[in-house]
Amino acid sequence: MHQPSRRRRPPREVERPSATIRYEPVAEPEPWCSFCSWDLILILLVMLGAGCFILLHLYLYPNLEKVAPLPNIDPENAPYTWGTYRPHMYFGLRTRSPMSPLFGMMWYEQPNTIQRPHIRHWCNQDDRLPGYYWYEADGRHFGKQNISEAHKGVIQTDWINDANGFAARVKLNMAPGRRYNVILYLSAQEIGTRFRLGKHLSDVFHGYNELLGKFTMSLRLKDNTKLQTSHSVMLTDEKIPIDRYHDFVVDNTQAYNAPNQPLNYILNEKHNDEEGKFIAVQLNLGSQAEFDIILHSFRTEKLKGMKPEEFTNILRIRSYNFNKKYENVFQLAGKNYTKTQLKMAKVSLSNMLGSVGYWYGHNRVLFNGIVQPYGPHVLFSAVPSRPFFPRGFLWDEGFHQMLIRKMDSKMTLEAIASWMNAMDTSGWIPREMIVGSEAEAKVPAEFIPQKNDVANPPTLFYVMDKLVNDEKTVGRYAGILKLLYPRLEKWFHWIRITQSGPTRTTYRWRGRNETIKTELNPKTLSSGLDDFPRASHPSDLEYHLDLRCWLALASRVLNRLAKSYGTDADYQRTAKAMEELNNFDSLVKDHWSEEAQGFFDYGKHSFDVALSPVPTPGSPRQFEYQRVTSRAPSYTLVSDAFGYNNLFPMMLKLIPSKSPILKSMLDKIRDPKILWTNYGLRSISRSSPYYMARNTEHDPPYWRGYIWINVNYMVLSSLRHYADQPGPYRENAENIFSELRANLVKNLATQFQKTGFLWENYDDRTGEGRGCHPFTGWSSLILLIMSDNLDT
Repeated sequence: MHQPSRRRRPPREVERPSATIRYEPVAEPEPWCSFCSWDLILILLVMLGAGCFILLHLYLYPNLEKVAPLPNIDPENAPYTWGTYRPHMYFGLRTRSPMSPLFGMMWYEQPNTIQRPHIRHWCNQDDRLPGYYWYEADGRHFGKQNISEAHKGVIQTDWINDANGFAARVKLNMAPGRRYNVILYLSAQEIGTRFRLGKHLSDVFHGYNELLGKFTMSLRLKDNTKLQTSHSVMLTDEKIPIDRYHDFVVDNTQAYNAPNQPLNYILNEKHNDEEGKFIAVQLNLGSQAEFDIILHSFRTEKLKGMKPEEFTNILRIRSYNFNKKYENVFQLAGKNYTKTQLKMAKVSLSNMLGSVGYWYGHNRVLFNGIVQPYGPHVLFSAVPSRPFFPRGFLWDEGFHQMLIRKMDSKMTLEAIASWMNAMDTSGWIPREMIVGSEAEAKVPAEFIPQKNDVANPPTLFYVMDKLVNDEKTVGRYAGILKLLYPRLEKWFHWIRITQSGPTRTTYRWRGRNETIKTELNPKTLSSGLDDFPRASHPSDLEYHLDLRCWLALASRVLNRLAKSYGTDADYQRTAKAMEELNNFDSLVKDHWSEEAQGFFDYGKHSFDVALSPVPTPGSPRQFEYQRVTSRAPSYTLVSDAFGYNNLFPMMLKLIPSKSPILKSMLDKIRDPKILWTNYGLRSISRSSPYYMARNTEHDPPYWRGYIWINVNYMVLSSLRHYADQPGPYRENAENIFSELRANLVKNLATQFQKTGFLWENYDDRTGEGRGCHPFTGWSSLILLIMSDNLDT
């Protein structure tokens, strides 16, 4: 909320007769196989051995197989159209094709003495930038971004595309007296791409690519922008690791100190190749500068390249259309929000759209004890955080698309189809899509392999629930929905079968560690709620409330899809599953505690657990912190941990609106001793022994008190639902809805104004932002909260 090479056996050494020993022939009876030569027998034995090896390998270590890919939803434009599909970068562009060249920008402040500069390239929290965000972006055609430097300077990056390339404008508005060096580069991703240097800035690069054909890149300085020294260039045919581009540039930079001039760093041009696969140009600039970048390809003769003077006009038109659609969709103008709140709202959407990414490559999957490549995949997805989580997360993506679909439902369907294409033939989808070298570079090696028995919350059903109930979407994209239906059903059945519990109506997240002793409560990463407390001692007999509720929602969506796109048998089958999983009496029987007045997990649980030092002879400290219990665990409902997990029956609208159980849930939500704060709903009750408890000596609390916006959004959506339903608790639901919404909007805007960021989560005691930032993921749902666009 992050292949091993197989060693060949050495050739067998064949024993040879000694040259000093004479062998006398001995008459022997004719062997039964005299009709065969020994060479033939040897060949047959080798073939038999190889066949046995292959059969044993396939039996013991079968490979993961992908399902056949769904048809490309946008086959004509996507491969050729440039966009900000490298979300881990401050400013990077590519097309949605594995053959696309990569464009990127780096910069650093020119030092006055010789020292290694700190270069900005990939988004990094350690850069400690005061802020950077897309404040207008549609994820397809344009974007406008501000990047704030530590001394209150600002770099503005605007871009647009057309059918034949892209254009960008970079403005530096820095503190007087400071100097900056900006590096622009192109890198090849396939061997057919070649770059050459041009003669001047108006033709600084040109090259050829199998996808784009011939192309050129040119730079145009604004009239009052002057270079501190002549531009410098670099061209190499070396294979540079993609996460080492900035190091390679710095390593190939040299100091240039002309008489009576300040020190300047320039690219070392002495070893440039005639053509290559990495090319860069550096501009040495002052505190105020502006320049345009134009990349133009010639893949068809009919298309014209974008002229530099067209940039301003096209950008203005696209900005106008974006803002017009934004207001039509969210209608914030008449809601009396402050300027800060309105700015935060638009940044929420723009940052998410401007951070949608494209990846191509293989996952690594731990399958039958061996890490295997699984793919190749093409992933088109939003990301939770540009600096920290710039890759696809399955459970996050459903929340991302709840917002994106409002502006671009086609993009949402493209993303869902992309995730469905990552499915294997059994119905499993990786919970993280760490695809390709750029994605892997941001993840510690031990966390890269995925496990093909581990699920994740099927939040794509959450957004599909909205899509299939939207008449405009159904009318426009019925063909796509029909293609998605069998994939979604396969995924549903995979979860229901592989994550089944001890009885027919119970379900258990796989992946908890039953043997670990150093965790207070072994994590359930597969649930998405990570360290939210479950049964203290994991076992095969436990079962989990949230998973049961997710499947209930999924069954409703599948039934709706089957009615529209399936057969009568499909409809009857999904109706039966829906009836079973949405049976409220069954849910109460399995998960309700009358004594604690709540729904809970069930498992082997102790109500007296702590982390305590335990002697461990031979370790450096002679002890380690381990889980210890004062009371032996027993099989029971986990009623000492009330929080987000326990709200799922209400959040997914399984509780009848007239049930007294609804009142109990509403009372717990509004109780400051349990979940209520002035900043939003905390993730676990203050009265729980797990509230703000570390899970290990070195593992701070995560989902044990802090405020998370995605779950607050789900609560608000359900409150809106119950406030609109007939029943005795509708007024109470309405009041809580209004208070909770106001608290969330006020606090997120306060923190946005204070820090310049949306955050991963928020402190339940102070409201301060916590975790990674900027968080372009589900915290952006604050826009839907502000607009009352909750789609109950």
